[in-house]
Amino acid sequence: MAGNTRGKLKENFEGVHNNFNWSLKHINKSLNLIAVQLMQTDPDKYKKANADEAEVVLMTYPLYAGVKALGEGVEQLDGLAQNIYASL
Repeated sequence: MAGNTRGKLKENFEGVHNNFNWSLKHINKSLNLIAVQLMQTDPDKYKKANADEAEVVLMTYPLYAGVKALGEGVEQLDGLAQNIYASL
């Protein structure tokens, strides 16, 4: 355990980074669940041979788009936390 302020801050921001990783893991699991459900419910619309095409069509579904945006926001926040960690 760190004994000084700098060390404690580094520990805290390492924890923030780990929490963001955990969040991203679960966001990605959620995106996968949504995509599988949509592909099973309406395969003609959502099931595509090309992953890029599938992503474009999945983004038309509001829940998928919202969860995807949340993941992108978490990635941005994680980057900021890592930058703070690196500057300590």
